[in-house]
Amino acid sequence: MPESDTERSGGRAKAYGVLLAGAVAIVSLVLLAITQEPKTAVSSPVPAKAAIVPQIADAKSEAEIIFRGKSLAVFRRNLVTRFPGEFTEIKVGEAQAVKKGDVLATYTLRKSSVADIEKILYPDAVLNLEQSIYDLKIKLGKLNNASLPIKKLELERAEKQRENSRALETKGLASADAVRDAERDVERVEKEIQEIEGSIKLVKATLKKSKEDLRFAESQQLRAVELLEWRGNRSYARSKLPVNKAFLKAPIDGKIIWISPMAREKSEFKAGFHAMTMARMDTIVVRCKVHELDLVKLKKGDRGTASFDAIPGKQYPCKINRMSWISRNPQLEFPADYDIECMLEDPDEKIKDGLTCNVRIGVTQ
Repeated sequence: MPESDTERSGGRAKAYGVLLAGAVAIVSLVLLAITQEPKTAVSSPVPAKAAIVPQIADAKSEAEIIFRGKSLAVFRRNLVTRFPGEFTEIKVGEAQAVKKGDVLATYTLRKSSVADIEKILYPDAVLNLEQSIYDLKIKLGKLNNASLPIKKLELERAEKQRENSRALETKGLASADAVRDAERDVERVEKEIQEIEGSIKLVKATLKKSKEDLRFAESQQLRAVELLEWRGNRSYARSKLPVNKAFLKAPIDGKIIWISPMAREKSEFKAGFHAMTMARMDTIVVRCKVHELDLVKLKKGDRGTASFDAIPGKQYPCKINRMSWISRNPQLEFPADYDIECMLEDPDEKIKDGLTCNVRIGVTQ
């Protein structure tokens, strides 16, 4: 029994050895077939040339750069109150379309502001000059129409009296003293006429200067009133509105995109209070942050698409219209990011200011 078991185990070992040798031989042949180069690659240059062409095509293939951005209305206006006061009426709401010149809100001014406005509308300098000119005109009229004509009549009588005295003196009917008195009367009246004519010249010169000063003061007042009307969005010339009333008006066509929570009827505010913001929603850009490695692949005028997170399923064509030359983070320890803007070519009413989106720009590598 032991001898037969030994023979059997030796036969099995020989069979396993044969099978193992065969498997090693087969694996060696397969490896040799894989690693050995075909003879045509060495002999013929055509396959080697064909192998280079796909690599060149890959180097010039189209790629797509994707970056995040937010929508921004370009033409926007912040509406602020130029006077301190109290809102009496808010006429618009957010997202409401308005036209240029529409009244958005009305408010009344504080008494201190009303006092300042009245000083501009009725300045003391202008009033005093107008009164002075009125007085000078009256004085000039009296001198020209009363004092001077009366003195001229008096001069005529004195000259006649002098002639009569001389005639009587030649006849021996009047003394020389009477003649001298008559001549002194003529000289006195002539001097008085000269004084009146000097006064007339002085009044005319003063009147001319006062008119020039008035024109200057009125031009200053006109500029001050123009500024006042711009601040209050109203007219003060021949206006029946109360002086303490002012308005917020739309400076452009557009939409109200924001109203301050503090802008309510009966609420008080200071001068310079930012009450509303409006913008034209037909001109929208997407402002994005781009890494320096992607920026060098882009150029102004490149086209792409913008897809907004809040508007799924729709893509808006866009074009790069501005690229920054200054990095957002110039520190050495941080990579450089740059701002770019892409103009949306066909925005619609779904796009709001501040929506987040993905921008895809195709570039050639």
